[in-house]
Amino acid sequence: MPTRIVTLTPERRVPNQRGLQTRQKLLDATIELLATRPYRDIKVMDIAHVVGTSPATFYQYFANIEGVVLEASGFLAEESNAALGDFKDGSWSSDGMSGATRLVDAVLDGWSGHLPVMRVLTAVAAERDPRFVKAYAEATRPVIRALTAATTNGTGKGLVHALVSCLTAAAGHDSVGKVQGLTKHQRRQGLALLVHAAVSSTAA
Repeated sequence: MPTRIVTLTPERRVPNQRGLQTRQKLLDATIELLATRPYRDIKVMDIAHVVGTSPATFYQYFANIEGVVLEASGFLAEESNAALGDFKDGSWSSDGMSGATRLVDAVLDGWSGHLPVMRVLTAVAAERDPRFVKAYAEATRPVIRALTAATTNGTGKGLVHALVSCLTAAAGHDSVGKVQGLTKHQRRQGLALLVHAAVSSTAA
């Protein structure tokens, strides 16, 4: 997963180069643990152990685990924007199933390096934690924009919301080989059919 070193601690101070490296290791270790364990089962001590440091060191750079996830969600939002830059005008929908397939692939490929973060955002945003609701909205905004641009005068708003929910849910197991006997390609084709049908139903 591509990440980027950030520069401020909870006290708004700038760490030295060694501190920046430690901070980045803590962030990366958190994401690695999220890939294999439930979010609420992860403790600061677990993260510190992976990095080979102490919980006290963690708290020098992050206020809590939620802060790490929310910071990582910024990378997810950036990746989503980059992946869907060519889809924002809605012209992809004029290509029918081919365009819908390209959109689904762009969304899920763009999120592929951030799946642990997307899973946590989706789950905790559903609990109405305002910080995670905002982060989820930022991560999915490029998808909403691409889908909305392909509908007529916002008449497909409800469908757009439903499609985004389907895509975020699908992202949670996109890297799995087979789910209920369906391959990754088959699951994506099912999503593309859904997108195409929804967009077609709201087209002028």
